Amino acid sequence: MSFAIFDENYYLANNSDVKAAVDAGTFSSGRQHFEQYGLAEGRVSVSPYFNEQVYLQKYPDVAAAVSAGSFRTGLQHYIQYGEAERRSAGTFDEQAYLALYPDVAAAVAAGTYSSGLQHYVQLGQFEANRIAYFTGTTGNDTITGFGANTVITGIDVINPVLNADGLLEFTSEQGAGDVDILIGGAGRDRFFLGSKTGIQINTFYDDNESADYALIQNFQPGSDTISLGGASINSYKLEAVNGNLNISTLGGDLIATVEGVTSLSEIPTSSTWAANINDGIVLLG
Repeated sequence: MSFAIFDENYYLANNSDVKAAVDAGTFSSGRQHFEQYGLAEGRVSVSPYFNEQVYLQKYPDVAAAVSAGSFRTGLQHYIQYGEAERRSAGTFDEQAYLALYPDVAAAVAAGTYSSGLQHYVQLGQFEANRIAYFTGTTGNDTITGFGANTVITGIDVINPVLNADGLLEFTSEQGAGDVDILIGGAGRDRFFLGSKTGIQINTFYDDNESADYALIQNFQPGSDTISLGGASINSYKLEAVNGNLNISTLGGDLIATVEGVTSLSEIPTSSTWAANINDGIVLLG
């Protein structure tokens, strides 16, 4: 069992009754309350990096166990088992980060860090050469990246591994039926909407006409990029509408809307910083 995910300030800010009890001296800290009562009460607002809804959506086995009464919450499962099983606490993709960085995986295995997430929060997000994946579920998601270099996608990344060429490979659903909000952070963000592996082209959000798409917010021209499946931008239609940019297939299937941007241009994949992605097409604002 590990309480490494617990954030004292966040817990008190999101549980006013607990803060009042701590201020009154009933408890010495929010942590004391959480361990004695909060976990059993089903409180889940313990950290900005844990998301109960995302955790249960990502892991149907945990959701089933919670429904069956084996666990009070997904958070209880994460604290007791999930972190040690290298499950993702929220949209930060634990397995992708450990696959990308064997040094971090070794440090976690040695007990220096409780998880890849802990390393990223403390160090990795500030390191110029580290990249973190923020990934979604099979439903509608709102995903916000943070750190120097992020890859943000609304799809559910499954079993990520680093291949012999240093590229991160994984299986995934394709975003069918999803409407995902992808929000960039202060660093460089890659909004991942598709890939190309050999002759295989993966384009997300193209299965349900315009009922599934990604809404990209806080896109920073000059630093942020967008990855699409395919070999050429000629496979897509880019259209400025009301100060935003719609990216669609030639057949009119909406893939993404980029807020506050009216044009993008294709750049060589070799010129981008996210060298571990199986890029098809890369667009820069």
